[in-house]
Amino acid sequence: MKKVFTNSEIVHVFNEQNQNEGRTSNGSMYFYNNKFYSYGSHYLLCQFLDSETVLINDKGYSATTGKHISLIRSATRNRKQYFVTNTHYSIVNKNIKEYLNKLVNARTTKEFYLSQIDSTLKMYFDYLEYTKQKTKFNKYKEHRETVRIANKFYNDFDNLKETIKEANLKASIKAKKEIVQKLKDWKNNKIHWFTNKTNFDYLRINGENIETSQNVKISIIEAKRVLKLIEAKKVIGQKIDNRFTVTSFNNFLKVGCHNISLNEINYIKNLI
Repeated sequence: MKKVFTNSEIVHVFNEQNQNEGRTSNGSMYFYNNKFYSYGSHYLLCQFLDSETVLINDKGYSATTGKHISLIRSATRNRKQYFVTNTHYSIVNKNIKEYLNKLVNARTTKEFYLSQIDSTLKMYFDYLEYTKQKTKFNKYKEHRETVRIANKFYNDFDNLKETIKEANLKASIKAKKEIVQKLKDWKNNKIHWFTNKTNFDYLRINGENIETSQNVKISIIEAKRVLKLIEAKKVIGQKIDNRFTVTSFNNFLKVGCHNISLNEINYIKNLI
């Protein structure tokens, strides 16, 4: 019996379930009985839950894995398909809340997000019914929240939208307060670095170095050289510390993944 197949062949052989094993020539995909793997046993790509139902792990994190997902999805389209992103309680909860947040502010894409929310919820609850896990999932707070969201989505949508807006506003205010505190702690050398969602980075002096809030360091001597380039309007395209290229300077200095505002630059300039 043939056991080595091309990528396009092996997914169909697996779908037929007429043999116990098979693999590709390079071993990137293989199956044993009702389970199909991508790049090793750590990534169970697909499994038969019964003779007519499959669960596909669509949490791909590489271009190649994405192709494998596409192949197995197409090859098993004659079966009832469930997907991990629509059946795992924490992933579903996260995705539903993201869709709702986007829906509240959407103008031309409202129907798309409504459809995504509806299809995700329907597959999720259908899967729980099929696997008889409703009672088991009640112990997960994410599941309980998803149930509450679903009830409001189908029965009280207007109030749900207002609740989301209020929650987003509260989250935004809380995030701003946290950033202010983190920045204060960092400026006072209580922490080495911090992340934030403002898309801006900050500067401080620490000994003989200038440090960014992402914990990148350059010497004060190098900082003074960069400041002269800024003043001469010749900084774009230059390398800082012979490592990081300045890609733009328009109210803020863009260097690699850093965005440093003019206020921060002037703040350091006045200190050195």
